[in-house]
Amino acid sequence: MKISWGTKIAATYILFVIGVLIMVFVFMNQDVSLVTENYYAKELEYQNQIDKINRTNQLEEQLQIINQQASVKFIFPNQFDYNSIAGTIHFYRPSDPAEDFIVKISPDTLRTQIVSADKFIKGVWKVKVDWEVNGNSYYNEKILMVN
Repeated sequence: MKISWGTKIAATYILFVIGVLIMVFVFMNQDVSLVTENYYAKELEYQNQIDKINRTNQLEEQLQIINQQASVKFIFPNQFDYNSIAGTIHFYRPSDPAEDFIVKISPDTLRTQIVSADKFIKGVWKVKVDWEVNGNSYYNEKILMVN
């Protein structure tokens, strides 16, 4: 059976339209999540973040974030009293914001804090440490790979 060229052109257009409709359906059902809620409001507050980062970079000793097998260890600088260190540690999961969690900073007498890895799912995590000592704010970030 021989198909005419007009039928072939019509079949091509129909297949193209069906393909476009399938792509529209698939793309419209994708979950598109922003990095954070209220993105633009946080953009305006970013100068405070830059000031914290600059203050952190001027410290003699930096905060250490150590990824251990069963935990994540935070070692705060020796120049500060452990009682005066306060703030939060935000564990951010870029691939699934529902897995994010926040831990309050409460270092021991050796200025260390350990967060157990049982809360972590395997993959990439961004650790954001927003801490304060004697009225001065500091900020550290590190990307961790949990296996």
